[in-house]
Amino acid sequence: MTGTQLRRTGPRNPKLKRIAWLEPGRLPFGWDDQNIYKGVLFPRAGPRMAAVLDSLGYDTTVISGELSPLDVDEIARDFDVACLSLISATAPHGLILGRQLAERGVPVVAGGYHFAHSDSSPKALTCTAQALQFVPYVVRGEGYQSLPLLLSALEHRQPLSGIPGISFLSAGVPVHIPPAPLLSKDFLNQLPLPAWNKVRDHDRMAIFSAHGMQGCPRKCSWCAVWPRDGRQDRNLDPTRLVDEIENALALSHLQHLFMSADNFPAFRNWAVAVCEEILRRGLKLEWTCQAEVPAALQPELVDLMKRAGCVRWAVGFESVSQEALKSSQKRQTVGNMAEAVRALHRAGIAVHGMFICGLPGDTAQTIRETVKWAKRVGIDTAQFLCLIDLPGSQDYDERKLDQASFRPFEEPYDLLNWFFVNGHYARLGNESLSLQQVQQAAIESTRSFYSLPRVLLPMVWPNWPRFRAERRQGQPWGRSLGKSFMHNWITFAQRLRGWTLTRQWERAPLNRLYRQLLREPDRAAELTRGLLDALPGEWGEVLQRVAVEPLAAQQEAA
Repeated sequence: MTGTQLRRTGPRNPKLKRIAWLEPGRLPFGWDDQNIYKGVLFPRAGPRMAAVLDSLGYDTTVISGELSPLDVDEIARDFDVACLSLISATAPHGLILGRQLAERGVPVVAGGYHFAHSDSSPKALTCTAQALQFVPYVVRGEGYQSLPLLLSALEHRQPLSGIPGISFLSAGVPVHIPPAPLLSKDFLNQLPLPAWNKVRDHDRMAIFSAHGMQGCPRKCSWCAVWPRDGRQDRNLDPTRLVDEIENALALSHLQHLFMSADNFPAFRNWAVAVCEEILRRGLKLEWTCQAEVPAALQPELVDLMKRAGCVRWAVGFESVSQEALKSSQKRQTVGNMAEAVRALHRAGIAVHGMFICGLPGDTAQTIRETVKWAKRVGIDTAQFLCLIDLPGSQDYDERKLDQASFRPFEEPYDLLNWFFVNGHYARLGNESLSLQQVQQAAIESTRSFYSLPRVLLPMVWPNWPRFRAERRQGQPWGRSLGKSFMHNWITFAQRLRGWTLTRQWERAPLNRLYRQLLREPDRAAELTRGLLDALPGEWGEVLQRVAVEPLAAQQEAA
């Protein structure tokens, strides 16, 4: 790692050596959390941050709540600092955990997408101000520079006022240091390779991620990626990204790569260079990417990605309502959406469709038409999620979604409202649809797509497009037929999983209560209490303590 801003100076406090990098799940380990990503989640920033911090002399352990228990007593006993990486849906669990650690005397730093906003207005800092009731420090924005500086300042007992993008309490008053400009492409390319071996229980993982792209050049109105990480090219050099992939593959149990860049082919020349580098090195791997509709209409690019091992595109189709697409600032039409699916299938690439229920311009009819379209064009798997209020997005600011969204909990339990920001719960209605109608539309859409006949269809209907795609790539008849059957088996398994998870989600007591609350708002007090009782009991206890004694008061007493 280079860069004088990250080098140690002066005597070191040996008490800050062992760092626990914590990525909580939405619920504690072992709880039955029903969501579309169940069983396929993996650490986000942890492996790279572990490499960064270890290069500076720390000893970092990444603990993902999806893989391992997050034991407060063990963390307080065995680690000197706890760093929490949070998205909005995991903020309640993470901040409650952070408060429990802070009460045990552990320095706790919160960061992640929930706080990563470039704006420093009071509205943009609402999430951060709330977090400071639970933890003493928050890193806003990109933490590769700010977090090491913060840790160094804590070790040497230096002032925090010169560290960009951090928030902390001073005499009980929140202090928010303006963020630094986005990190340069050169800086990002100098970061160490992610250390997947630093993830506790990493041998339980089969899927790993490689990001490579910071931000996105598009401007979807409900997305928080481009306002947070910018729209310019700050991508890793293709050779560097493939170094990351090859380094992770050295752990033989990692079998499938998820290119977690939000729009992998958006920078076409970069995507081409990445694929060519994978082919040049002869890497044998299969991978999934997130991508946009227009890129699928570039046959040379699609063919190259297929040859480099890409087997699935996750495409943001969103809706067949042109009004909804326009309001979202999407660069696509219903016509080229259908052509994109056909083009990907011709290349032998599976399509995972991502759809949003409740966009401006959506109606009950357009949502039904969207589901029919998804089935008619032959999308392999799909998700139908509710529009949510993502902090930092353009819609969040311009449409005042902090005021418009449904938030069932009031103080002292208001932190728990973030628990429902994962797309499975209706948070926003529109001019045509109530909250209950949006919720029901998402459920019925998923149920319709994953009906039992559609689950069984791949087992009885040959996949001739996949067969022809394999033949065009020079595969013999037998191998082509085998691959087409294997694809159908995988599609069957994934659809069966979708059918199962859909019904499990509907039956879960917490979710039944939430849907009932939307149907019967006159019983809000009773049903909200039921929601609270369905969550871990210690959460309510911690939230009550915070209401009586905020972190600032506790620190002053100490």
